[in-house]
Amino acid sequence: MKFIHIKEEQAVELWGIGDTHYGSREFMEDEFSALINHVKKTKNARVILMGDLIDTCLKNSPGAGPYDNDMTPEAQMEHIVDLLMPIKKKIWGLLDGNHENRIHKTTSIDISKIMAKYLDVPYCGNSTMIKARVGAQNYSIFAAHGSSGSTGLSGKINTVMKYSNYIQADIYMMGHVHELAHHSAEYFYIDNGDKMIKSAERHYLLTGHYLKYGGYAEQKGYKPGNTGSPKILLGSREKTIDIELE
Repeated sequence: MKFIHIKEEQAVELWGIGDTHYGSREFMEDEFSALINHVKKTKNARVILMGDLIDTCLKNSPGAGPYDNDMTPEAQMEHIVDLLMPIKKKIWGLLDGNHENRIHKTTSIDISKIMAKYLDVPYCGNSTMIKARVGAQNYSIFAAHGSSGSTGLSGKINTVMKYSNYIQADIYMMGHVHELAHHSAEYFYIDNGDKMIKSAERHYLLTGHYLKYGGYAEQKGYKPGNTGSPKILLGSREKTIDIELE
């Protein structure tokens, strides 16, 4: 697990962007490009890249394999890096995804690590813990590409919630399941300073995707999941976490 320490002076608009599957015939290029352009123009926008940035269909991949893609994995990597290059200074970290991991398993080449190196951003591997100091406030964020066979929304939410069984954070983010969703849960703790019982919230996020319905998902009869990315607003003067799904 990669630990990252971030310091920001002003309030942050944080985006969890992943499961873009660049190179797939179903890739939603206009929607993805619009978000990247928004991040580029928005001074306080920041990004965590959640994995499966490229589709990477190989000969032994599910469905029709490489025939489901309209370019080679190498070209996919080059193009997605070009798209992300204008916002590279706003990227907090880049996670590996199971689609990129296909190349790692068959060749030992870690293509996610290579993309992170090109972009000059932290490479997070499978998961990351981020301590973000935003103004006068501290936030803890756990992010992972994740792994789940769940097809229903409740099962997908349960998968990201399980991380809180052994990881303490304010925000938990997971990709992989091609769903855009948010769930929050209140918990109680004893404040060691004033010895009072206080409450706080944990936020659980599924970070969406950028694929039109069709291809392998349609073939397998999977229910279409909500597309897009979550926007997380982190306050700088008070500790506030507001979530918008876009």
